[in-house]
Amino acid sequence: MSRRLSAGHAWGDEYMDKDTALVCIVGAGPAGLVLAHILHQSNISFVILEREQSGELRSRTKAGLIEQRAVAALRPFGLADTITERGGRNGICEFRIDGEVIVCDYGAPSDDGQGHYIYPQQELVGDWADALVAKGGQIRFGVKVVDVAENETDVEVRAVTAANDEPFTVRAEAVVACDGAGSVVARAAGFETFEVAHPFRWLAVIAAIAPPSPRTVYALHPRGFAGQFRRSATSTRYYLEVPITDKLADWPDERIWAELEERMAIPDQLPLVRGNLIERDFLDLRVRVREPMQRGRIFLAGDAAHMVTPAGAKGMNMAIQDAIELAAGLCERYGGAANGDRLGSYTASRLPDIWRYQEFSNWMLSILHAGPAGQTDKQDFVHRLRRARLDRMINDPVYARWFGRTYSGS
Repeated sequence: MSRRLSAGHAWGDEYMDKDTALVCIVGAGPAGLVLAHILHQSNISFVILEREQSGELRSRTKAGLIEQRAVAALRPFGLADTITERGGRNGICEFRIDGEVIVCDYGAPSDDGQGHYIYPQQELVGDWADALVAKGGQIRFGVKVVDVAENETDVEVRAVTAANDEPFTVRAEAVVACDGAGSVVARAAGFETFEVAHPFRWLAVIAAIAPPSPRTVYALHPRGFAGQFRRSATSTRYYLEVPITDKLADWPDERIWAELEERMAIPDQLPLVRGNLIERDFLDLRVRVREPMQRGRIFLAGDAAHMVTPAGAKGMNMAIQDAIELAAGLCERYGGAANGDRLGSYTASRLPDIWRYQEFSNWMLSILHAGPAGQTDKQDFVHRLRRARLDRMINDPVYARWFGRTYSGS
């Protein structure tokens, strides 16, 4: 008996070119690569199917806040070195509101803080992919998965090459969907989805300038949120809260810089250093959790299982923790352990943590965003709530400690 999980592609005898592996991983993002490295170290056969070409992995511009606990979890597998050696440490951020600067030193030794690391996600993914291939790990680049079918003994993953639509099949005992928010596998398998779309978006730009401040800056302004984040020693990421109806053409360079200067202004501050804007895009603030995260021999990890807003920068950290937990279950099941109970409890193990991340991200949004444009009374109320939360962070050590440890992932 087989259960067909169709993503809209016709099935036929053309899918006769077959590969086999114990585990088929769809997607070479953080979750897929961490999982693959651990499986490789445990001598469990796998193949990664990645839609993009190898040279494109480093072009997926993403933020890169990596929690302390994620680094600690990666260290036993030799996956933390590239972060600690090439990434920057950060243990301080500031909120700007009503012309005042509120500093949160969550990396202070007196608070048992350790801070977190900053390393662009696309660079980390590229490093991990290169290391995996160098060790003999199999990644098939330029491959688009179109359908999945679960049988009594295995799963068939049907795919085509991106270059010429040449079809082939991978048969595996387990399939892990790490193929992002638009996961073909997750949609085909019909996982239940809990989803909310916020009525605003962020304009994200990268400026070719050194970070004006070593701190992460969250500016809370009646016109909307503005943020400044260190990306590297020579580039800075900025965010602007904008109406969801805006288009990129509405935001030329001059308007972006003028809005950043307006929203981030504080007394006695030097003028904001301007530079070339080398990238810009919109981030729609959509949150999603798919439950359960497993069905039969099919498992979800990373953005295929859940999406979180950029507030708090938790997405990659959630993906890493998914991969490590799932790898433990797969290694137990296929590595000759007496029982394989851990794999069966993958969803139960991960969901509480995922919902805690979602709650924190939602809490951050409640501080960062000004409220509906044009509704002055409501904006005034929201502004006072934000002010009260930040005042509490100054005056309540327990509250400040909670924020610091949750934000940094200590």
